[in-house]
Amino acid sequence: MGYLLPAIEHPFWFATPENEWDHLFGPYLPEWLVVHDRDALEGYFEGDSSIYMMKNLKVWVWPVLSWSGFIIVLWTVLMLVSVLLRKQWMENEKLSYPIVQLPLAMTTEPTRFFKNKLMWIGFGVAAVIDIWNGFGFIYPTFPMLPIKNHSVGQFSMRPWNAMGQITISFYPFIIGMMYFTPLDLSFSCWVFYVLGKFHRVFVSALGYRNVYTYEQSIGAWVALGLIPLWMGRRYFWQMIRKIIGLKSTVDDSSEPVKYRTAVFGIIIGLLILAVFCSRMGMSLWIILVYPLIYFPMVLGIARSRAEVGPPMHTLIYVDPGRTLATTLGTRRLGTRSMAAITMLYPFNRCYRANPMPSQLEGLRLAERAKIDSRKLMVGMIVAIVAGVFITFWIYLHVLYKMGAANKARGWIIVMGYETYNRFQSWLTNPREPNYAETAGIGGGFVFAISLMIMKMRFLWWPLHPAGYVLTTGGGLGRSWFAVFVSWAIKSVILRFGGAKRFRQAAPFFLGLILGDYTLGCIWSIIGIVLKMPTYGVWH
Repeated sequence: MGYLLPAIEHPFWFATPENEWDHLFGPYLPEWLVVHDRDALEGYFEGDSSIYMMKNLKVWVWPVLSWSGFIIVLWTVLMLVSVLLRKQWMENEKLSYPIVQLPLAMTTEPTRFFKNKLMWIGFGVAAVIDIWNGFGFIYPTFPMLPIKNHSVGQFSMRPWNAMGQITISFYPFIIGMMYFTPLDLSFSCWVFYVLGKFHRVFVSALGYRNVYTYEQSIGAWVALGLIPLWMGRRYFWQMIRKIIGLKSTVDDSSEPVKYRTAVFGIIIGLLILAVFCSRMGMSLWIILVYPLIYFPMVLGIARSRAEVGPPMHTLIYVDPGRTLATTLGTRRLGTRSMAAITMLYPFNRCYRANPMPSQLEGLRLAERAKIDSRKLMVGMIVAIVAGVFITFWIYLHVLYKMGAANKARGWIIVMGYETYNRFQSWLTNPREPNYAETAGIGGGFVFAISLMIMKMRFLWWPLHPAGYVLTTGGGLGRSWFAVFVSWAIKSVILRFGGAKRFRQAAPFFLGLILGDYTLGCIWSIIGIVLKMPTYGVWH
């Protein structure tokens, strides 16, 4: 929502005679999706007002209802896609789902978990670090432990300066979480980060300045989404036979909904989304092409969470709109389609809030904890519907009170400029197809596919495409060293202690996760109560 609200209100409040946004954007942004009444926006940006005033409330009704409907339909479509993937990923391929390990341990065997001494030792280690750094944040004379983004240097001479700043981190929750990631995947994550640094050096030595990191990321994420479909093609073919009523080996009796019902729901949902995009002004051919980029990327994110369980999967500047502008040029897209793509940018800006990985993790928890998945799915739908409206209400309630450009100044304003500056650039400086960037997209796609082929053909091959994908673009830059530490510890335990010692040590790493999260929440609550900034375990 922090990305969507700026798309709704920003261009009409910040329009000036100099930027001519009124004339540049106004005719192409549908009135039922935006708020263009400056009188109503005055309280939103300046504060000391209320959303409950009629003049403010009435201008938000249609945008809130329209975007809420879009989100509910899209999130439901992704949930139904998750149902189709569940059995293949969880029962046939037996993916690890590292993120669900802690909640499973806490809820399925709570007595055993909370009485484990190793868990409390891990909890204590993380808690001591966070308490120490929490006081160091409040009292600057108190030395802090350098566990987050600690700079160890930067080269000043070419070509080595192309590496940029070299930082290391010891995030406890990342060390704990990556302990449950398969070794080849955690190894690939930190190795590809290091290789990426040397790749920049090599390119700089050749006299080039750009390695097209973001473009590589686009192609790599699309590939990561398509690879599982190819690997599970036999199962999905049997699923298709089941859906169309032919003899099949697939059984969907234990699924939250029947496969045929899920596919029917997906088709209806996609038709609704297509009509929505058409009403926004998007051309028919873009309506058909856009999902071919969006859905493989979303599948790639869900796959990375299922296999690696990364602490973050940031895909900054990696979105279908950028891809279309790069490969086709802006002139072919048309102004109305570019306006529609701009308004969809909040759903693609970095994909942190994409629900599909969490939906699959919920289904995994249901399977392991023997929860009725049908009831869980109903709960998810209720959460989606209620969550969308409640979040809209919270934002509008707070922003009309504080002012988006006043006391609450920050991300809302930044994202508004980021969203519409790109649109302005497309309109005032039309882009032709960029073949070098397109080659970067193709290169990322082919390289990820090649890594998977090597992984499938040769058991000794150590590199997995998920590691490459996660370290391109925004990637694991903040946490690569913590991933390395976790990989190194797990390697030593498995080498000298085997699977038995690995299982015995697991509670310690679960404790690291729980301790870091718990103290992070406590510091946040203290900050809210005392109305002051406090230590954060991530930023």
